[in-house]
Amino acid sequence: MGNTITLGVTCFAGLGPLVTKALARIPATSIATSRIRDHDFVSFRMDRDQLPRLRSLHVIEDVFLQIARIDRITASGDVRKLCAGLKRATVLDAIVCKNQFSRAAPHRRRKAPSYFCFVRQSRDHPIHRKKIAQGVMSTIGSAFPRWRANDPADLEFWVFWTKTASLLLRLSDERLKYRSRRPPEFRAALRPTIAAAMVELAQMSDGQTVLDPMCGTGTLLLECSTRFPQSKVFGSDESTDAVSIAKSRLGGKASIRQCALDDLPHDAGTFDRVMANLPWGKQVPVRPGVYEAGLARMLDLVVDGGRVVLLTPRRDLLEPTLRRLRARWSATPVRVLGTWASIYVVTKPQNFRPPT
Repeated sequence: MGNTITLGVTCFAGLGPLVTKALARIPATSIATSRIRDHDFVSFRMDRDQLPRLRSLHVIEDVFLQIARIDRITASGDVRKLCAGLKRATVLDAIVCKNQFSRAAPHRRRKAPSYFCFVRQSRDHPIHRKKIAQGVMSTIGSAFPRWRANDPADLEFWVFWTKTASLLLRLSDERLKYRSRRPPEFRAALRPTIAAAMVELAQMSDGQTVLDPMCGTGTLLLECSTRFPQSKVFGSDESTDAVSIAKSRLGGKASIRQCALDDLPHDAGTFDRVMANLPWGKQVPVRPGVYEAGLARMLDLVVDGGRVVLLTPRRDLLEPTLRRLRARWSATPVRVLGTWASIYVVTKPQNFRPPT
């Protein structure tokens, strides 16, 4: 394998353009995006020495190294062509890349590694995905007879099948998407990668003042404080349990209080950014006024020209209020765990006066 390698990353569907912009800054080349069910898959080429830099792409869920690719799978022979790329030297070099990405020091294993194959496709095909997975695992078993098939596995081989089919080794693990922290077990907890997308779209700069008035367990606040350590971060929530978890996660990085949005003691124009995951009406009910008086209050709290960044699937509730307030906004669709929502970036109008 040469110094230039082909990689792929996944993110929640709709966030592919954000990933593409970030990859262009690395820089990466031959960037292409495809949709696989609830995720976007972005493939690209880059110098393997730059591999650790992918950790700075906070929006991505996983990183993969391409081992082989074919244009189509229409018969059993095509599965064999795909698996032909699983040569011993290629697989062993892919494991070196995996160690490089995870910053693991090379060492001798006491036991042979386990392996497994997963297949994800954009739609159903005549060749069943189980047949592809069996072909991959059979080929690996023949090339490495001491290895053992198991799920969960030390080595995860994936086939992403859209217009073409790519066979890849997963380089990342759960630590990437959860920032090496155990995710809080709390209803409607925000995924770190979605929070990262909201922070990215907010176009923050270090030293700004930020508020999340519905902070839950503090994922947005944690993302802000990690990315912009000089910023002043504030949060609030009505739930005693959520506030307790948020304070534990943030430590002294944020000022967090238990109160409703209406009871916040801050003056108008206090914050550069206000960000919130609004109630969806599923796990968290939509209370009267959240999408009306609550939104007006959030706009009042930011400076003139400041931004309010909101995550919600309820465009039926949000957009009519935005029109009444004469606010300008952009919306980035994102599929969150099977539901289409949008990240709204709302700019506070000049000379804004909250309705009485």
